[in-house]
Amino acid sequence: MSNEAETGGAAIPGPNAYYAGGLGVETYDLLHGPITRDIAFYLECASRFGDPVLELGTGTGRVLLPLVEAGYDVTGLEFSPAMLQLARAKVGERVTMGDRVRLVVGDMTAFDLGRRFALVLVPARAFQHVITPAGQRTALACIHRHLVPGGHLVLDLFDPNFENLFGAHKEAFNREVRDQLSGHLVRRTVVARHVDAFNQVLTEQLRFERFDAAGDLIASGETSWSLRWTLRQEIAYLLELCGFEVVEQYSDFDGSPPVYGREQLWIASTR
Repeated sequence: MSNEAETGGAAIPGPNAYYAGGLGVETYDLLHGPITRDIAFYLECASRFGDPVLELGTGTGRVLLPLVEAGYDVTGLEFSPAMLQLARAKVGERVTMGDRVRLVVGDMTAFDLGRRFALVLVPARAFQHVITPAGQRTALACIHRHLVPGGHLVLDLFDPNFENLFGAHKEAFNREVRDQLSGHLVRRTVVARHVDAFNQVLTEQLRFERFDAAGDLIASGETSWSLRWTLRQEIAYLLELCGFEVVEQYSDFDGSPPVYGREQLWIASTR
């Protein structure tokens, strides 16, 4: 089994403090793991465009594992050692994966894997954690260098709904889930939201809490994350600047045409 990782070990600063570790990472799969609506879409992309596949922002392997289990050669790049540790544990439990999976710690704005890919995936808004236009352009240029001629990039972003960004109460983004194995309740609370309209950056201060079956608080912690929103016209221009040609756009994982305030799903090819 090839299960490689470069371990930096340093704390993750600033806008992506969430991913440094702690209760947020420990409960990530519980809070986000049930999200599967995009898996079939990425499997179809792999079927259409082939492998090897590179997934950027692979996290704990939510998308990577179904692709590898379907027989594709997949490299997962993730800048959080804490998240990648969870992914490695899952890969280690699946001995049938053989040499079809590689896990690497790295930054999507500056990586060199020494190979090219037929398909690069950036699911689950991971690209939006790059919070400057310059950083996003650097990331796209790096992705382009890692694609074979005629290779494809699939990018998932949220289309900014300004009523949600500027008008919704932070309570609307709270979440709680019951862990069926332990009986514990895990709660994520948005303590504060800051919307930087000039730089197009949303920052959320998050509190995570774990309660035992009796309802007693047994663990808690606070952290934060930031995401940069982009309009469709801006992404289209960034892709063009970085040598991509947009071939398909959707507003959901069922192939619906672009609609304001839904998903931004982009499929672009190298020219």
